[in-house]
Amino acid sequence: MAFCANCGAQVDSSASFCNRCGTKLQIASSRDAVHPSSKEKGATLEDSVATYFRGMGFDVEPRVKMRDHFDVFHEIDVLASKTESFGVIRVAVECKHVDTRIDIKEVRNFHDKLAALGITKGIIASTGGFTTDAQSHAKALGIELWDTKAIQEKIASAEVPQRDVIHDALPFSLTALSELAPRHLQNFNILSESVQSEYRPYYFVDFHCFSQHTVRENSIVIEAKGTVVIDGVSGQFVDGKMTMNPPSEQPIYPGVYAECIGMPTQTVTSARIPAQLAMSTTGPKIDSLRAKDIARMELIKTIALRYNYHTTRTTGTKILKPKKKDIEILNAQVVKIPLLTGVYRFKNHTYVRTILATTRRTIMDQTLSCVQCNSLTAYVCENCGSVVCVSHMKKCVVCGKNLCGTCATAKGVISKKYYCAQHRPA
Repeated sequence: MAFCANCGAQVDSSASFCNRCGTKLQIASSRDAVHPSSKEKGATLEDSVATYFRGMGFDVEPRVKMRDHFDVFHEIDVLASKTESFGVIRVAVECKHVDTRIDIKEVRNFHDKLAALGITKGIIASTGGFTTDAQSHAKALGIELWDTKAIQEKIASAEVPQRDVIHDALPFSLTALSELAPRHLQNFNILSESVQSEYRPYYFVDFHCFSQHTVRENSIVIEAKGTVVIDGVSGQFVDGKMTMNPPSEQPIYPGVYAECIGMPTQTVTSARIPAQLAMSTTGPKIDSLRAKDIARMELIKTIALRYNYHTTRTTGTKILKPKKKDIEILNAQVVKIPLLTGVYRFKNHTYVRTILATTRRTIMDQTLSCVQCNSLTAYVCENCGSVVCVSHMKKCVVCGKNLCGTCATAKGVISKKYYCAQHRPA
């Protein structure tokens, strides 16, 4: 029988982490061999979290006291700092080695502490878990919550070389690699293939819009809420998901990235990536403030209501849009999404296909449009490499080679026959 040296709980001696306290196991032979106090258990959790952030390349100050602008002291269990190209990242972590779930009051108090100290990123790590209200409120405030499972994953990842670890990531579907090939082309196997994978950062920006308007003495309210997705490298708006009241006449979003909204993130290691792929990641080039500004400007352009009004004298239509102050940004979270890109070549033609490796949805596909009519393609010309549809595909009557209209030679007026260059009749 074995026991955790941190909390005294009975454990499987072959396990790596304690299911109760989440810390890395140090085995004791009996419960009486160790009697850690609550303070010692909390200190062990703080040290584990500090070790994790050091492994991430942060400068760490454990159990630091800070003075806010009201000249009031606050204690931070773990303060991690890191300098990036766009500025200094500071993360404050509150560590709770408890048996009961953290409630919404604790989340509010922690948020007030962060606001007083001017720290924008906060994490609460608790072995007791969190109530549903605490989880919802923390998400709205942009505070990250780590339960026992999350703590175990973070500590385990600290032991893996950081080049092999990606945090706040979406999972990589193992079937994505087989679905990347352009199988809609019946002879796609003649194409040479090279595949690259990349974890790319995107900001998922939650918002709420409440906009009031008056048209011909009529009061109109536009309300919308949802999430928009901003590319963390280029700063471009890429997708979103929104509900609007009254409903818009035109469909507003979503695209392929919208399926990723709300998906839980995880810590991904190289073991979860197909062995034949190199795991690479790109850091964000814009900060969260810039992402929020981009999202707000996109929403001002997108949220619109066509209001038809009628009076005794006139009838008309007015387009109502929110002002900048009407849009409240609730949270901006960086999520790293795996992209899988295949480059396909034949002769002098090159085609690129990119899919989201989490959902296997296509982002870009250069093999879809026929070079002659933009219809859906079915074949690769085995002479020049052009992709063509069924209508513009010709087959050599001698060798059966698939050809485009340009590369095929026709003979006959009523009943045409087609030939490749090798079997072209004299």
